Amino acid sequence: MRRLLFALTVILFATSAGFAQEQQTDQSHLVLPMFGNKTKTEAQQQKDEKFLTSCDKSFTNRQEASQFFMERGWEYFNEGQVDTAMYRFNLAWLLNPNNMDTYWAFGLISASKDNNKEALTYYEKAKAIDPKNSMLLSDMASAQLAIYKNGKKKKKELKKATALLDESIAANAQNAYALYNYSLVRFYEKKYPEAWDYLHKSRILNMSVIDYTYISELVEIMPDPQGFFRSSDAVAEQE
Repeated sequence: MRRLLFALTVILFATSAGFAQEQQTDQSHLVLPMFGNKTKTEAQQQKDEKFLTSCDKSFTNRQEASQFFMERGWEYFNEGQVDTAMYRFNLAWLLNPNNMDTYWAFGLISASKDNNKEALTYYEKAKAIDPKNSMLLSDMASAQLAIYKNGKKKKKELKKATALLDESIAANAQNAYALYNYSLVRFYEKKYPEAWDYLHKSRILNMSVIDYTYISELVEIMPDPQGFFRSSDAVAEQE
């Protein structure tokens, strides 16, 4: 066990040091999904092989190693160190290109940067591996709704979002985030009673998925039929 922990420490130190060193030489591909999806130089390929060999010696298999780096990536992501997180996700992808979670992570980071069309391309790759993952499908719908909201507001974009949400709920009827996004769809369609209905279904399951800015907008157009949310409540939550 001590030997394994030592090996993992060495690998983490080496990858962190390599990341810091390459950042200084403008190696921007390190923080792009799939390393920018470009052909690597011979030197970069040799570095990859060295990394993979180190992992082969320290883990049972590359799938286990890939999951290890995914976990490190989420730790950095939750700390707000997005570039470092992306580098770890890239290493996880290098170890196992069939790891659905890597593509999901690429999509989430892209969406966090408002690159929602790009996010959908990675979500689609994840979906190809795990087509009935309810949370993934609701994240895809969220990206589709962001494209609608920030773009030309084409009805076909709402239809795509609805189709994804239908799939998400079919996979898990208790997915609060999917129900919340259903509420957004109905809001954009100006079907406000239905928007409230889905919003309440969502908040009963998980209040944390709700954006209170949205509630403020909905309350201004139509008061909550259940009287649960009031305009002052939404403002207080934001403060």
